[in-house]
Amino acid sequence: MARMLPLLIVLSLAGCDSPGPEFGALPGTRVVVEGSHFAVRRKDGTAQAIRLNAEHRPGTMARGARAIELGTGCRIRPGSLSGDPAVIYARLSCAAP
Repeated sequence: MARMLPLLIVLSLAGCDSPGPEFGALPGTRVVVEGSHFAVRRKDGTAQAIRLNAEHRPGTMARGARAIELGTGCRIRPGSLSGDPAVIYARLSCAAP
């Protein structure tokens, strides 16, 4: 049983939606892009997308960027996308209401 513990921990965290401190108090908007599941949070002019499903295929950053645009209703500022396939950050350009 002790050998199974690390596996159980990894599996329990695989779908984790734990935002960083700057986005911690904000609720996530669930967005699905081409089978990739994300929780998107927006704070002022920045956004964060956390990938919720386990996957190993190309294009996760692009799908995360699309999730940010769909989840926030804003465009991503050119050159501002950063992070990795699990947690993606972007600065936003939003039209005035």
